[in-house]
Amino acid sequence: MINLSFTDNSSTTPQLREFIDSIEYRVARTSKEIEKAYYLVYKEYLKRGYVSETKSEIRASIYNILPQTTTFVSAVGEEVLATATAIPDSPLGLPMDDLYYDKLKPYRDKKAKLCEASMLASNTDLFKSGISMLLQAKKLFFIFYLFKVIFDYARDVLDVDYLCITINPRHSLIYDFLLFEDLGGLKTYNTVNGAPAIAKIINLKSIEDDCKRKKRMDLYRMFFAKETDEKQLIKKVHFAPRDLKYFFAEKTDILKKANPAQLKYIKSCYPEYNFQEILV
Repeated sequence: MINLSFTDNSSTTPQLREFIDSIEYRVARTSKEIEKAYYLVYKEYLKRGYVSETKSEIRASIYNILPQTTTFVSAVGEEVLATATAIPDSPLGLPMDDLYYDKLKPYRDKKAKLCEASMLASNTDLFKSGISMLLQAKKLFFIFYLFKVIFDYARDVLDVDYLCITINPRHSLIYDFLLFEDLGGLKTYNTVNGAPAIAKIINLKSIEDDCKRKKRMDLYRMFFAKETDEKQLIKKVHFAPRDLKYFFAEKTDILKKANPAQLKYIKSCYPEYNFQEILV
């Protein structure tokens, strides 16, 4: 059983308690934070063999270019400890369409609004020293607390019907615990160097009733007892032309590899930007 009592005083010292209380869970607000988030995903994925080494040392995709995509961070001061990204459905689709397009189609046919949680990573170096007294399960608190913010953002700001995710099967228990349901079976995900993947989905419109019906008061307290402060969800970074050029044309070649239809939609999202200058 996963323990959600991340801040139980019996297993924390005053120093650790102070550290935990100093963590912010919110949208990324600067290009510098975005770069740190992309680097953290790259670093942690590299450790697991999900990506190969690159000169850019960042992990991003064409979906990160879109203004509706939102990167979230767990941060202490200027240090990003964990990150995740919410990608609403769009004419570009979702990252998981590569494997599970047929599974998402029935939801789209019903005009359901979808959002994918992607690029989850936490800094595993934190648990090598200083706060090594944390139990293995409690290492998840960055992701759980961050997930709460994403949950509220998707439900309350984006008015999303379903939140979906593609995960490594070894993490399935965590998402089952969060009441995600299976969406698609085991597949091989080429975008993470052929790692195994399964798809999960959760109904954001029914989760409150589901918690009560299944007597999951632990989850009910986590998701509904306390609302996310609106300050955590505002002032998200908006890419300037120089940011698009830096992240997606210089550090990576994502924009240059976009097909004509993808590029047309991206340009429509930034009608005032000169993409000839961005792509030079």
